[in-house]
Amino acid sequence: MFGQQNLSTRRILLAWLLVTPVVLWRLLTSVYPFLRTFYISFFDNSPVRRTFDFVGLDNYMALTRDANVDATLTFTLFFTVTSVALQVVLGLAIAELLNQRFKMRNFARAVNLLPWAMAPIVIATAARWIFHQDYGLINDIIWRISGERPLWLVNFTTARFAVTITDVWKNTAFLAVIFLSGLQGIPLELYEAAKIDGADGARSYWYITLPLLMPLIISMIIFTAIFRVLTFEIVYALTNGGPGTATSLLSYLVYLEGFRVLNFGYASAIAMLLFFIVLIVGVLGYGFLRRAWERL
Repeated sequence: MFGQQNLSTRRILLAWLLVTPVVLWRLLTSVYPFLRTFYISFFDNSPVRRTFDFVGLDNYMALTRDANVDATLTFTLFFTVTSVALQVVLGLAIAELLNQRFKMRNFARAVNLLPWAMAPIVIATAARWIFHQDYGLINDIIWRISGERPLWLVNFTTARFAVTITDVWKNTAFLAVIFLSGLQGIPLELYEAAKIDGADGARSYWYITLPLLMPLIISMIIFTAIFRVLTFEIVYALTNGGPGTATSLLSYLVYLEGFRVLNFGYASAIAMLLFFIVLIVGVLGYGFLRRAWERL
């Protein structure tokens, strides 16, 4: 009996010994920076002015009066909703296509992953060339058809469109692979039974595929929405938040205030706003996910 207790104790100690480095690393790289950011958000902290004065909620109150924050929040919402919707729809379509039997299917699946496997900076640099006014691929096609060359990255509306499309191009492949794995997990017997009952392909997809994929779809919507809110590299490399602040996301505004203006206190307050938005998205998404699982 005592031997078993000693063995159990040793196993618990070994488990803690193995887990402790990871826990310490997470505390060092995640928990401490979060707590430090939260702490600094209550101070007027600027190395330029050499200030570190406690200001209470002044930084948070300033958020409500800042027109840049309002504009950035609006574009962040637009960018997130549009990008997530396009990625989910296109991801489902590509997954359905890659799930069919055809020659070089494995090659097509590998090629599909290329944009996602590339660094965001590489994709954004390629997009700068594609959307360039004078020698961009898209403008070359438009010029041959209409004789015009739109200013994609200079115009307020088209710049937002360019950023959103670039993000969709970069990340849709990942969702397609996830949805493909979900499609391959659906038993073929269900489709065979539906076919016997007279259901065509569209009905089978609507009444079998989508309901069974719904928990996975909701999970990917949550995952994708969170990472869209946190997007930084594509905006930084493609438009630098311009023209003006038209394509600035909250994450990019944190960078501007923190590393260009060097207003660490205000940047920390924006970062905390960003954190609470991500938290709300996660909590609401978890609620929808639970309901989806309960319906199965």
